[in-house]
Amino acid sequence: MQRQDFDAVAERLRNWGRWGPEDQRGTLNHIGPETLRDAAATVTAGKLFNLGLNFDKNGPQTGAGRFNPKLYATDLFTPLNPARPSAVYSDDVIHMPLQAATQWDALGHVHYDGVLYNNCKACDTLSEKGAARLGIEHLATPGIMSRGVLLDILRLKRLERLPVDYAITVDDLNAACAAQGVTMRKGDIVLIRTGHIQRFTLEQDRAAFTGLQPGLSPLCAEWVHDHSLAAVCADNLAVEVMDAAGLGSDMPLAFHMLCLRDMGCPLGEMFNLDALAADCADDGRYDFLLSAPPIAFTNAFGSPVNPLALK
Repeated sequence: MQRQDFDAVAERLRNWGRWGPEDQRGTLNHIGPETLRDAAATVTAGKLFNLGLNFDKNGPQTGAGRFNPKLYATDLFTPLNPARPSAVYSDDVIHMPLQAATQWDALGHVHYDGVLYNNCKACDTLSEKGAARLGIEHLATPGIMSRGVLLDILRLKRLERLPVDYAITVDDLNAACAAQGVTMRKGDIVLIRTGHIQRFTLEQDRAAFTGLQPGLSPLCAEWVHDHSLAAVCADNLAVEVMDAAGLGSDMPLAFHMLCLRDMGCPLGEMFNLDALAADCADDGRYDFLLSAPPIAFTNAFGSPVNPLALK
Protein backbone atom coordinates (compact mmCIF):
# COMPACT_ATOMS: atom_id res chain seq x y z
CA MET A 1 0.00 0.00 0.00
CA GLN A 2 1.37 3.40 -0.98
CA ARG A 3 1.76 5.87 1.85
CA GLN A 4 -0.70 8.43 0.49
CA ASP A 5 -3.37 5.73 0.12
CA PHE A 6 -2.63 4.40 3.60
CA ASP A 7 -2.88 7.87 5.15
CA ALA A 8 -6.30 8.46 3.59
CA VAL A 9 -7.64 5.22 5.06
CA ALA A 10 -6.02 5.86 8.45
CA GLU A 11 -7.58 9.30 8.70
CA ARG A 12 -11.06 7.87 8.13
CA LEU A 13 -10.68 5.02 10.60
CA ARG A 14 -8.92 6.86 13.43
CA ASN A 15 -10.74 6.59 16.76
CA TRP A 16 -8.55 8.97 18.76
CA GLY A 17 -10.63 10.78 21.37
CA ARG A 18 -13.77 8.78 20.56
CA TRP A 19 -13.89 7.33 24.10
CA GLY A 20 -12.07 10.21 25.76
CA PRO A 21 -8.44 11.42 25.84
CA GLU A 22 -7.43 8.90 28.52
CA ASP A 23 -8.88 5.83 26.82
CA GLN A 24 -6.60 2.77 26.68
CA ARG A 25 -9.11 0.04 25.63
CA GLY A 26 -9.98 1.21 22.13
CA THR A 27 -12.65 -0.77 20.30
CA LEU A 28 -13.23 -3.02 23.31
CA ASN A 29 -15.43 -0.10 24.39
CA HIS A 30 -17.96 -1.43 21.85
CA ILE A 31 -18.63 -4.33 24.26
CA GLY A 32 -21.38 -3.19 26.59
CA PRO A 33 -23.90 -4.99 28.81
CA GLU A 34 -26.27 -5.68 25.90
CA THR A 35 -23.41 -7.18 23.87
CA LEU A 36 -22.51 -9.49 26.74
CA ARG A 37 -26.12 -10.58 27.23
CA ASP A 38 -26.40 -11.36 23.52
CA ALA A 39 -23.10 -13.26 23.66
CA ALA A 40 -24.34 -15.38 26.57
CA ALA A 41 -27.54 -16.16 24.63
CA THR A 42 -25.51 -17.95 21.93
CA VAL A 43 -24.75 -20.76 24.40
CA THR A 44 -27.33 -23.50 23.81
CA ALA A 45 -25.53 -26.83 23.32
CA GLY A 46 -22.89 -26.72 26.06
CA LYS A 47 -19.98 -27.44 23.68
CA LEU A 48 -16.59 -26.05 24.74
CA PHE A 49 -13.60 -25.48 22.44
CA ASN A 50 -10.06 -24.51 23.39
CA LEU A 51 -8.62 -22.24 20.70
CA GLY A 52 -5.09 -21.96 22.09
CA LEU A 53 -1.78 -23.57 21.29
CA ASN A 54 0.30 -25.13 24.07
CA PHE A 55 3.08 -23.02 25.54
CA ASP A 56 6.07 -25.34 25.50
CA LYS A 57 9.46 -26.05 23.95
CA ASN A 58 7.75 -27.51 20.87
CA GLY A 59 5.92 -24.27 20.00
CA PRO A 60 5.81 -22.46 16.66
CA GLN A 61 8.73 -20.08 17.13
CA THR A 62 11.95 -20.56 15.16
CA GLY A 63 14.16 -18.61 17.57
CA ALA A 64 14.58 -15.58 15.30
CA GLY A 65 13.73 -12.87 17.84
CA ARG A 66 11.02 -14.80 19.63
CA PHE A 67 11.70 -18.27 21.02
CA ASN A 68 9.60 -21.08 22.46
CA PRO A 69 8.94 -21.21 26.22
CA LYS A 70 11.49 -22.76 28.57
CA LEU A 71 10.23 -24.24 31.85
CA TYR A 72 12.43 -24.88 34.88
CA ALA A 73 11.63 -26.47 38.23
CA THR A 74 12.70 -24.27 41.15
CA ASP A 75 11.54 -26.70 43.83
CA LEU A 76 11.19 -30.45 43.49
CA PHE A 77 10.20 -32.86 46.27
CA THR A 78 10.62 -29.98 48.73
CA PRO A 79 9.15 -30.76 52.17
CA LEU A 80 6.46 -28.41 53.40
CA ASN A 81 7.79 -29.03 56.89
CA PRO A 82 11.31 -30.50 57.19
CA ALA A 83 10.20 -32.16 60.43
CA ARG A 84 7.44 -33.96 58.51
CA PRO A 85 9.15 -34.74 55.17
CA SER A 86 6.45 -36.96 53.69
CA ALA A 87 4.38 -33.94 52.50
CA VAL A 88 6.21 -32.14 49.68
CA TYR A 89 5.64 -29.61 46.89
CA SER A 90 7.11 -28.62 43.53
CA ASP A 91 7.29 -25.16 41.93
CA ASP A 92 8.52 -23.87 38.60
CA VAL A 93 9.26 -20.78 36.54
CA ILE A 94 8.96 -20.10 32.84
CA HIS A 95 11.16 -18.05 30.52
CA MET A 96 9.32 -16.98 27.40
CA PRO A 97 8.37 -14.10 25.12
CA LEU A 98 4.85 -12.96 25.90
CA GLN A 99 3.96 -13.49 22.23
CA ALA A 100 5.40 -16.99 21.83
CA ALA A 101 2.13 -18.72 20.90
CA THR A 102 -1.61 -17.83 21.02
CA GLN A 103 -1.64 -14.22 22.16
CA TRP A 104 -3.09 -10.72 22.13
CA ASP A 105 -1.28 -7.65 20.84
CA ALA A 106 -1.57 -4.68 23.17
CA LEU A 107 -2.38 -1.29 21.67
CA GLY A 108 1.19 -0.24 22.45
CA HIS A 109 2.66 -3.05 20.32
CA VAL A 110 3.15 -1.06 17.07
CA HIS A 111 3.11 2.55 15.93
CA TYR A 112 4.31 4.85 13.16
CA ASP A 113 5.41 8.46 12.83
CA GLY A 114 6.35 8.47 16.52
CA VAL A 115 2.73 8.30 17.72
CA LEU A 116 0.60 5.48 19.19
CA TYR A 117 -3.15 5.06 19.63
CA ASN A 118 -5.05 8.03 21.03
CA ASN A 119 -2.20 10.42 20.16
CA CYS A 120 0.24 9.03 22.72
CA LYS A 121 3.77 10.13 21.89
CA ALA A 122 6.08 7.15 21.59
CA CYS A 123 9.03 8.97 23.15
CA ASP A 124 6.95 9.60 26.30
CA THR A 125 5.30 6.18 26.36
CA LEU A 126 7.76 3.46 25.42
CA SER A 127 10.96 2.44 27.18
CA GLU A 128 12.94 -0.63 28.16
CA LYS A 129 10.43 -0.93 31.03
CA GLY A 130 7.57 -1.40 28.56
CA ALA A 131 4.57 0.78 27.76
CA ALA A 132 3.76 3.44 30.32
CA ARG A 133 0.39 3.69 28.55
CA LEU A 134 -1.48 1.24 26.29
CA GLY A 135 -0.03 -1.85 27.98
CA ILE A 136 -1.84 -5.17 27.91
CA GLU A 137 -3.15 -4.73 31.46
CA HIS A 138 -5.74 -2.27 30.13
CA LEU A 139 -7.20 -5.00 27.91
CA ALA A 140 -7.14 -7.47 30.80
CA THR A 141 -9.42 -5.40 33.03
CA PRO A 142 -12.27 -6.18 33.03
CA GLY A 143 -11.18 -8.61 30.31
CA ILE A 144 -12.11 -9.67 26.79
CA MET A 145 -15.38 -11.53 26.36
CA SER A 146 -18.03 -11.10 23.70
CA ARG A 147 -19.95 -12.79 20.94
CA GLY A 148 -17.43 -14.47 18.69
CA VAL A 149 -18.09 -15.09 15.01
CA LEU A 150 -15.97 -17.48 12.98
CA LEU A 151 -15.51 -16.63 9.30
CA ASP A 152 -14.12 -19.76 7.67
CA ILE A 153 -12.35 -18.41 4.59
CA LEU A 154 -10.59 -21.69 3.90
CA ARG A 155 -13.92 -23.54 3.68
CA LEU A 156 -15.41 -20.72 1.62
CA LYS A 157 -12.67 -21.13 -0.97
CA ARG A 158 -12.91 -24.96 -0.88
CA LEU A 159 -9.15 -25.33 -0.76
CA GLU A 160 -6.80 -27.45 1.32
CA ARG A 161 -4.59 -24.38 1.77
CA LEU A 162 -4.85 -20.73 0.81
CA PRO A 163 -1.88 -19.59 -1.27
CA VAL A 164 0.79 -18.03 0.96
CA ASP A 165 0.35 -14.67 -0.78
CA TYR A 166 -3.46 -14.67 -0.62
CA ALA A 167 -4.87 -11.40 0.71
CA ILE A 168 -8.39 -11.89 2.09
CA THR A 169 -10.64 -9.13 0.77
CA VAL A 170 -13.74 -7.36 2.03
CA ASP A 171 -15.68 -9.29 -0.62
CA ASP A 172 -14.39 -12.53 0.91
CA LEU A 173 -15.57 -11.48 4.37
CA ASN A 174 -19.00 -10.54 3.07
CA ALA A 175 -19.23 -13.78 1.08
CA ALA A 176 -18.36 -15.81 4.18
CA CYS A 177 -21.06 -14.01 6.20
CA ALA A 178 -23.62 -14.76 3.48
CA ALA A 179 -22.57 -18.41 3.07
CA GLN A 180 -22.64 -19.01 6.82
CA GLY A 181 -25.84 -17.05 7.48
CA VAL A 182 -24.28 -14.69 10.03
CA THR A 183 -24.61 -10.95 10.53
CA MET A 184 -21.88 -9.04 12.31
CA ARG A 185 -23.01 -6.93 15.28
CA LYS A 186 -21.47 -4.08 17.21
CA GLY A 187 -19.02 -5.42 19.79
CA ASP A 188 -18.46 -8.77 18.07
CA ILE A 189 -15.03 -10.38 17.89
CA VAL A 190 -14.38 -11.88 14.47
CA LEU A 191 -12.17 -14.96 14.12
CA ILE A 192 -10.68 -15.53 10.67
CA ARG A 193 -9.77 -19.08 9.63
CA THR A 194 -7.13 -19.23 6.91
CA GLY A 195 -5.96 -22.78 7.66
CA HIS A 196 -2.37 -21.56 7.80
CA ILE A 197 -1.92 -22.82 11.36
CA GLN A 198 -1.95 -26.37 9.99
CA ARG A 199 1.54 -25.77 8.65
CA PHE A 200 2.54 -25.92 12.32
CA THR A 201 -0.09 -28.14 13.96
CA LEU A 202 -0.17 -30.83 11.25
CA GLU A 203 3.06 -30.42 9.29
CA GLN A 204 5.31 -29.22 12.14
CA ASP A 205 6.96 -26.80 9.70
CA ARG A 206 7.85 -23.80 11.86
CA ALA A 207 9.65 -22.00 9.05
CA ALA A 208 6.61 -22.22 6.77
CA PHE A 209 4.27 -21.14 9.57
CA THR A 210 6.32 -18.07 10.51
CA GLY A 211 7.18 -17.15 6.91
CA LEU A 212 5.04 -15.66 4.16
CA GLN A 213 1.37 -16.37 4.78
CA PRO A 214 -2.22 -15.59 3.82
CA GLY A 215 -4.29 -13.21 5.88
CA LEU A 216 -6.44 -10.10 5.84
CA SER A 217 -5.68 -7.35 3.34
CA PRO A 218 -5.14 -3.87 4.80
CA LEU A 219 -8.48 -2.62 3.48
CA CYS A 220 -10.28 -5.16 5.67
CA ALA A 221 -9.62 -2.66 8.47
CA GLU A 222 -12.38 -0.54 6.94
CA TRP A 223 -14.78 -3.49 7.21
CA VAL A 224 -13.83 -3.95 10.88
CA HIS A 225 -14.39 -0.25 11.53
CA ASP A 226 -17.69 -0.06 9.66
CA HIS A 227 -19.09 -3.02 11.63
CA SER A 228 -17.92 -1.58 14.99
CA LEU A 229 -16.15 -4.81 15.87
CA ALA A 230 -14.35 -5.11 19.20
CA ALA A 231 -11.34 -7.17 18.07
CA VAL A 232 -9.98 -9.37 15.29
CA CYS A 233 -8.35 -12.79 15.68
CA ALA A 234 -6.92 -15.27 13.19
CA ASP A 235 -5.12 -18.58 12.97
CA ASN A 236 -1.96 -17.23 11.38
CA LEU A 237 1.04 -15.45 12.86
CA ALA A 238 0.02 -11.87 12.11
CA VAL A 239 -3.75 -11.83 11.31
CA GLU A 240 -2.94 -9.96 8.09
CA VAL A 241 -1.35 -11.22 4.89
CA MET A 242 2.44 -11.32 4.99
CA ASP A 243 3.77 -11.21 1.44
CA ALA A 244 6.91 -9.77 -0.10
CA ALA A 245 5.08 -6.81 -1.62
CA GLY A 246 3.44 -5.78 1.63
CA LEU A 247 6.54 -6.22 3.78
CA GLY A 248 8.51 -4.12 1.28
CA SER A 249 5.89 -1.38 0.94
CA ASP A 250 5.84 2.14 2.35
CA MET A 251 3.86 0.84 5.34
CA PRO A 252 4.73 -2.75 6.31
CA LEU A 253 2.07 -4.56 8.36
CA ALA A 254 -0.45 -1.93 7.33
CA PHE A 255 -3.41 -3.79 8.88
CA HIS A 256 -1.59 -3.86 12.23
CA MET A 257 -0.98 -0.14 12.03
CA LEU A 258 -4.56 0.70 11.07
CA CYS A 259 -6.06 -1.52 13.77
CA LEU A 260 -3.75 -1.03 16.74
CA ARG A 261 -2.45 2.49 16.17
CA ASP A 262 -5.38 4.21 14.46
CA MET A 263 -8.53 2.34 15.53
CA GLY A 264 -7.35 0.95 18.86
CA CYS A 265 -8.52 -2.51 17.80
CA PRO A 266 -6.75 -5.43 19.55
CA LEU A 267 -5.44 -8.33 17.45
CA GLY A 268 -5.41 -11.97 18.53
CA GLU A 269 -2.87 -14.17 16.78
CA MET A 270 -2.25 -17.92 16.38
CA PHE A 271 -5.75 -18.98 17.45
CA ASN A 272 -6.26 -22.68 16.66
CA LEU A 273 -9.67 -22.71 14.98
CA ASP A 274 -9.81 -26.10 13.26
CA ALA A 275 -11.91 -28.05 15.79
CA LEU A 276 -14.32 -25.14 16.22
CA ALA A 277 -14.61 -24.76 12.43
CA ALA A 278 -15.47 -28.44 12.00
CA ASP A 279 -18.24 -28.17 14.60
CA CYS A 280 -19.60 -24.96 13.07
CA ALA A 281 -19.77 -26.62 9.66
CA ASP A 282 -21.54 -29.59 11.24
CA ASP A 283 -24.26 -27.70 13.10
CA GLY A 284 -24.43 -24.61 10.88
CA ARG A 285 -23.87 -22.20 13.79
CA TYR A 286 -20.91 -19.87 13.52
CA ASP A 287 -21.44 -17.67 16.58
CA PHE A 288 -20.60 -18.45 20.20
CA LEU A 289 -19.51 -16.97 23.50
CA LEU A 290 -15.80 -16.15 23.30
CA SER A 291 -13.83 -15.75 26.52
CA ALA A 292 -10.23 -14.67 25.92
CA PRO A 293 -8.86 -12.43 28.70
CA PRO A 294 -5.15 -11.64 28.47
CA ILE A 295 -2.93 -11.94 31.53
CA ALA A 296 -2.51 -8.54 33.16
CA PHE A 297 1.24 -8.11 32.73
CA THR A 298 1.72 -4.44 33.61
CA ASN A 299 3.23 -2.34 30.78
CA ALA A 300 3.54 -5.36 28.45
CA PHE A 301 3.24 -5.19 24.66
CA GLY A 302 1.33 -8.48 24.48
CA SER A 303 0.08 -11.41 26.48
CA PRO A 304 -0.41 -15.16 26.15
CA VAL A 305 -4.03 -16.27 26.16
CA ASN A 306 -5.96 -19.53 26.45
CA PRO A 307 -9.14 -18.60 24.52
CA LEU A 308 -12.34 -20.58 24.94
CA ALA A 309 -15.40 -20.76 22.70
CA LEU A 310 -18.66 -21.97 24.24
CA LYS A 311 -21.60 -22.89 21.99
